[in-house]
Amino acid sequence: MAKVTDQRCRSLLEALDKIVGVRVVACEVEVPFDSEGRRAYIDHLVRARLGEDERETALAIESMDTVYPRDAQKLVERFAARAWSLDGVDEVPLVVASHLSDGAQKVLRDGRVNFFHAASGTMYFRHRQRHIDIQRPTSEPLERKIRSVFNGAREQVVHALLVHRRWEGGKAWVSGTDLAEMAGTSPFTVSTTLQELERQAWIEVTGSGPTLRRRLSRPELLLDAWADAWKRRLPKEPRSRWYAYAGGGGGIIDYMLERLAGFEGWALTGAGAANAVVPHLTPFDRATIIVPPGLSKEWGAKFGLEPADKGANVTFIERTGAALMFGDSHPERPGSRFASPFVMYLDLLDGVGRNKELAAEFRSRALQLGEATNG
Repeated sequence: MAKVTDQRCRSLLEALDKIVGVRVVACEVEVPFDSEGRRAYIDHLVRARLGEDERETALAIESMDTVYPRDAQKLVERFAARAWSLDGVDEVPLVVASHLSDGAQKVLRDGRVNFFHAASGTMYFRHRQRHIDIQRPTSEPLERKIRSVFNGAREQVVHALLVHRRWEGGKAWVSGTDLAEMAGTSPFTVSTTLQELERQAWIEVTGSGPTLRRRLSRPELLLDAWADAWKRRLPKEPRSRWYAYAGGGGGIIDYMLERLAGFEGWALTGAGAANAVVPHLTPFDRATIIVPPGLSKEWGAKFGLEPADKGANVTFIERTGAALMFGDSHPERPGSRFASPFVMYLDLLDGVGRNKELAAEFRSRALQLGEATNG
């Protein structure tokens, strides 16, 4: 490996050597090629013999520190331009990175570009009869970084972006100022949040400066990532369970709406609320209610509820922030306050009963988005 000076490339070749055997013949750096009339470069072109094969294999390698989906898409396009310029010459496209996000790995796979994740040892390599697919877990900071988008004021930006698309349609652009107003956050918070979503290739950008506009191009992927963060948080949220006898045709939902009238900082969510928004989703006579932090016991006493570990039909979840944004009332229930459809969907992912099935149906019917990619 003396001819290969880049440390990441060396780690790739050493890992590949352990699997199939690699004999490096030559290595070129900054190899030029024509890309639609412009001069472009590949970081490294390594010629090697793999295994018992006496034929040389050309490995075109891009070596990078960090790769997000947006970067991965550009790499796929670069390798495609390189392949076109070679006019049929056999060459193996490879990306080696110190940090390679899960989303970036998917983009590279879909684009038929091989990769090696130096931090974990994950490798994807397909050429001729060889097919190597090694997947190893990683504790790198990239996935934690995207999860940080779903906290505090940045989570409000995410919620506002999804709602804007739902209200205005998939072709509508939005300015940072308008999104900040929708989200109730600063333009700086909007900017830093959207920069992270750009790296994930979930939003599109047009214009610059005062004319800069963005739109959500992959709402299903953004919602899936939010769902992952939401499910991690669910077990840590303050919850209390109660029971109330509710006579009448409206059941526990109408019973609680009567008592919540005049109070602030609450919203109905979960399966009972989802069934009210999308009729005939499922019969469900339980109420899950978002309430202000620290007020569960006080409100339970005021509403005449009894604490109930078993047989509860009312659940209070203490929350604020994004969970209470973009709520709406039901036309047949005056004074009602339902959480936004996105929050309802997320709360259906709690693993209780048939909620997972209900979440899939609600996602399709109310949110009009395809199936979740993360199961």
